[in-house]
Amino acid sequence: MANFMELAPRAQRQIIRRMEPLEPPALHQAQAAYGWLELGNVEEAFAELERLPKELQLLPAVQAVRLDCLMAAKNWNAAVKLAQVLCGELAEEPGLWLHYAYAARRCAGGSIEAAYELLAPCVERFPEEWLIPYNVACYLCPMDRLDEARAMLEMARVKGGERVDAMAKDDEDLAPLNL
Repeated sequence: MANFMELAPRAQRQIIRRMEPLEPPALHQAQAAYGWLELGNVEEAFAELERLPKELQLLPAVQAVRLDCLMAAKNWNAAVKLAQVLCGELAEEPGLWLHYAYAARRCAGGSIEAAYELLAPCVERFPEEWLIPYNVACYLCPMDRLDEARAMLEMARVKGGERVDAMAKDDEDLAPLNL
């Protein structure tokens, strides 16, 4: 599975740019929250968001930052609920679907199968996103669907190039493929 903390802030910042733009000081606080996440300080990231006026805290861009905070805190139950809401509101944001599946795998009552069911349809829906077939491959391996996993990993390679191979060689989920 892709390392969440390496990929999430960059992906979510792209999401925020496509959403209704935040204006300063809200923009600065959202950026500061990401800075704290990158430093590994989840509490301060949450604190930055709490400083925003209540009406701004409900904006999808701010909620996307909150989702990253919840995931960094490994609060999977809250993360899966928020991701579900955000995917309903912003269904065309592939990064949110990746987060939804990631949290659905880890939340109470979650499973690899649940994550797969959420993310597999996104392979066709977001053909430009290499991380989606990569994660689908990660979900297929533990389900012993290795031929499908190989096909998904190859699709990810075509789209993502050398970085896919670099990630895949150390990914425990892909170990059954004997890379």
